[in-house]
Amino acid sequence: MTNRSASAALVTALLLISLLIAPRGSAQTPAAKPAAKEPVLGTYHWPNGTAGVDAFATWLGRDAVWGLDFVGWESWDNVGWPVWWLEAWSKWVHEKPSRRFILSIPLLTGPVDGSGPTQGSKDVRKPVSLEQGAAGAYNQHFRDLATNLVQHRLGDTILRPGWEFNGNWYPWGAKGKTAAFAEYWRQIVKTMRAVPGAEGLKFCWNPTLGDQQFPADEAWPGDEFVDYVGVDVYDETWTADTYPWPADATAAEIERRQKKAWEEWIVQSPRGLAFWTKFAKDHKKPLAIPEWGLVWSDHQHGGLDNPYFIERMHAFLTDPANGVAFHCYFDINETDHGHQLSPGVEGTGKEEGTRFPKSARRFRELFGKTP
Repeated sequence: MTNRSASAALVTALLLISLLIAPRGSAQTPAAKPAAKEPVLGTYHWPNGTAGVDAFATWLGRDAVWGLDFVGWESWDNVGWPVWWLEAWSKWVHEKPSRRFILSIPLLTGPVDGSGPTQGSKDVRKPVSLEQGAAGAYNQHFRDLATNLVQHRLGDTILRPGWEFNGNWYPWGAKGKTAAFAEYWRQIVKTMRAVPGAEGLKFCWNPTLGDQQFPADEAWPGDEFVDYVGVDVYDETWTADTYPWPADATAAEIERRQKKAWEEWIVQSPRGLAFWTKFAKDHKKPLAIPEWGLVWSDHQHGGLDNPYFIERMHAFLTDPANGVAFHCYFDINETDHGHQLSPGVEGTGKEEGTRFPKSARRFRELFGKTP
């Protein structure tokens, strides 16, 4: 054997040995992809509802879920100094490292007609508008809010300023005022981020599902001012041949209508889930579903006890292709409509329980976990 042949044989032998002893994840054995991270589950259960959030987690066998709340829009004091909310939520958040607070904050105060705050120490009955907000007139309230969040050790809170702005049921409805809405949003984000210690605040730009009063994407404030694209999703529609169904409808007919509502309204309508999933990806933002739920209501356009909706939402939320970061089930009943799945908090007067027993069982099967 020549020296060249011997060298070649040695190289071949070494290569064979390296193949046999190569560690997992080397070029010879592709590393397994890490499991996709499940989006975080949260819930709303009445104002300052820490006990309700914990009861919801216990019902699901989870160690913790995130908590959602809303600042009232009766006064500017509520916006800048929501101490009643922050004291309770700060204590709750810091009891467990896995908890986080999501806070919905009004852009304008008072009735939907823009006549101004009805309570508080500032500008009572003084008319409000998105245009004034765009000019910076309300920045101090949001500077105060950021300062208070930091002081209460809630500097990583997720904020939902002016949620569901594409509707007409809040004073900050932005129909015909999209440029003012977008500029006001930018004013708020710049103002709050400038407060020392508030750099960790996150901002969720959050219309509700469908076109509603106008296409919400017309009010986009710009990528640098948004951390999450949020959309609220309820099993509620006025789409023809869906809800309500006839009193004598068979189970098969009800299921057909529920499936049609999901496909034609919730997913494929002009500003349905398919649209917002693509929109979030195009803007390189995670998607969020800050409110979702089943619906019974006086208007009868809810899907009632609908396990199919629960199943489809679970599939959508947990599909990594949709990029969902977090979602919150809206777990309450009110006098004229309701969404509650859990038993509620015993002894509080708010433990009404559910009108959706089949869906509640399916929700626990899909979203429940062993502690």
